[in-house]
Amino acid sequence: DPLDALDIAEHKDLYKYDYINEDITQAAAAAERDQAGGVTVILFFADDEEGQSRLDEAKSRAVSYAAERGFEVVCESAVTGDDSEWLYKWQEHFKPTKLGDRIVVRPGWEEYDAKEGELVIEMDPGMAFGSGLHETTRMCIEGLEKALSGELGISFEGRAPKVLDVGTGTGILSIAAALLGADECLGIDIDDEAVRVASENIEKNQLSGKISVMKGDLMAGVLYEPDIIVANLMADLVMKLSPAAFDHLSAGGLFISSGILDIKTEVVAEAIERAGFEILHILADGEWRAVIAVRKTVK
Repeated sequence: DPLDALDIAEHKDLYKYDYINEDITQAAAAAERDQAGGVTVILFFADDEEGQSRLDEAKSRAVSYAAERGFEVVCESAVTGDDSEWLYKWQEHFKPTKLGDRIVVRPGWEEYDAKEGELVIEMDPGMAFGSGLHETTRMCIEGLEKALSGELGISFEGRAPKVLDVGTGTGILSIAAALLGADECLGIDIDDEAVRVASENIEKNQLSGKISVMKGDLMAGVLYEPDIIVANLMADLVMKLSPAAFDHLSAGGLFISSGILDIKTEVVAEAIERAGFEILHILADGEWRAVIAVRKTVK
């Protein structure tokens, strides 16, 4: 519905969308100007006998639906042609990308010669969790680099720290932490598909011996005792997670959180401090923020 597209575009704070195609909003504005209402539904079917049968059925149902409700429907169909050229065209948009100072993410079909000091993660864009290149991911990796390089002045008693990755998604933060020097990592996600995808990525990067993944709701029932918790979630979940993060970390432990829109930075920071943490850094990338906090001895 073109009017829906306009409403979404005009109320960014309400819908919290990341991206909308400008062609859609331009077409919507033209439709509103010309008072040409209507909703467009596009269906794709295979170009074979079964696909034609399903197309005919869809047309028939659309006409019946419209007639029952007293509005007009126009059904048009076209053959898209050979899809072999565009089937993998999207791969052209994914190139090796550097995140932070040392981590480079490359898709499996791209070659990359790592420069001195760089650590390469092989990760293909997935159907549910993208490629892990969002601004919030970049900031979490920057936080992990600071934590594991000693830049924050925390030594973890001279040993390699353990990392808990809450909302692991693709597993990219666990993989980055392991490459940067963490002793071991545990990734948690509430989604079965995320657990599967993360496990595949960990195996692909030959880190199964250092990283494990489990299904879970934030940190409920988790007995793991990490030195660093990294959580790329959203503002409300970071606030909810903060007290549990404090309880699991020992004194001097770090809580790195992101997925926080700039307009929610203050309220999230207050919740993190209220849980007992001292904020060391607030990182910014566009409209997104990440918070690096250290656990005090007592609340």
